[in-house]
Amino acid sequence: MDQQQQPQTQPETQNTKLISATIVILLVFGIGYILLTKYSGLEKNNEEATTNPNQGPMVVVENTPGVDGSLPVPAGFPQDIPIEQVGISESATTNYPDQNAKQLSVSYQSSKTIAQKYTEYKTYMTNAGYSLTEGSSNAPVRSIFGTKVDANLSVAISSSGGKTLVQLSYLLK
Repeated sequence: MDQQQQPQTQPETQNTKLISATIVILLVFGIGYILLTKYSGLEKNNEEATTNPNQGPMVVVENTPGVDGSLPVPAGFPQDIPIEQVGISESATTNYPDQNAKQLSVSYQSSKTIAQKYTEYKTYMTNAGYSLTEGSSNAPVRSIFGTKVDANLSVAISSSGGKTLVQLSYLLK
């Protein structure tokens, strides 16, 4: 009799496992769908905004529109900051109305070495009167931060695809 009961329990166990797996998969898809529909409305074409019902927008990001197939620096970006205009891959302005601040961001690739770009920005920031804070010289991303009374300049330099990636952030206070 025991031999006859085993064949009946084995298919029942397989069916139970199959039903459990199906329920888990449906739950995962259901949760994913709910999260997707909940958060998909956050991004807009050229602008993202986070708002508080009691206040106006807290943060507004505007991507710089391309001109003739290339990206320019954001409007208002200081012209004396050294940038290689040809390889700009990102250009944006982030407004913080509640803090009365604006951040101008630019990323570009250079054929110069990390050390060359780091020296270039350190020299520029020193000559421009920034108070400097330097990141570790052994870090995979070299960084240098400069502060002034009315602005901060952050520079991150790293290797990317055989080139040097330079990421600049200029914060107007």
